Amino acid sequence: MKKRLTSIAFMFVLTFVFAAVVSAVKVYNEERIQTNQQVKLQRIILKVLGMPVNEKAPNREVIQAFEKRVKPVEVKGQTLYIGYAEDGRKITGYAFPVSGAGFWGPVYGMVSVDPEASRILGIAFYRHSETPGLGARITEPWFTKQFAGLPVFPVEGDKKIFYLKPAGPGKGPNELDAITGATGTSRAVETFVNRDLDRFLRETWKQVKKG
Repeated sequence: MKKRLTSIAFMFVLTFVFAAVVSAVKVYNEERIQTNQQVKLQRIILKVLGMPVNEKAPNREVIQAFEKRVKPVEVKGQTLYIGYAEDGRKITGYAFPVSGAGFWGPVYGMVSVDPEASRILGIAFYRHSETPGLGARITEPWFTKQFAGLPVFPVEGDKKIFYLKPAGPGKGPNELDAITGATGTSRAVETFVNRDLDRFLRETWKQVKKG
C-alpha cells in the first residue's frame, strides 16, 4: 500500500513539474512572438517614415530607434505615428495604417505623409495572403517606391488620389503601374489605400491641425 501511494505521489509530482515546464515555455514563446510582431511593425513604421533600420539590427536597437524618433498618438479612433528628426523636435512626417480586402484575403500596410500632409513619403505592405509572384509583388520595392512623392489631394476632376494602370507610357501624374497578371490585387490596393488616405485627410488630419 505504501509503495503504491509513493508511486502515485511520484506520478503526481512528475505531472505537475511537466505541466509547469510546458506552461513556462508557452508563456515565454507567446511573449517572444508578441515582441517580434511589435518589432516587425516598428521596422515598417520607421521604414515608411524614411528612418530605416538595418535589417540585421537586433530587436533592442529597433525598439530604441522607434522610441527615440516616433510617437504614437490616438486621433479620432486611429493610431497615428508621428516621426521626428534626430533632435526630437522637428516633425518629419506622419504614418498611419491602411488595410482592406485583397484578392485572397486581408492586406495590411502602412502609409506615411510629409509634415504638411501634402505628399506620400512611403508605403509598405507587411501582411497579406496574395499569390506569390503575382499579387504578393505589392511588397516589392519597384511597386512601393512609385508612391513616394505622390500628392495626396486628388487631381481636379478625379475622385481618387491615384489609379493603378497597366504598365506603359502615357499615364497621367496620378497613375501608377499596376501589377501585371494581378488585376484583382491591384484593384483592391487602389480601393482601400485611396479610401484610407481620404479618411485620414477628412478626419485625422483635420484633428491634427486643430491641435
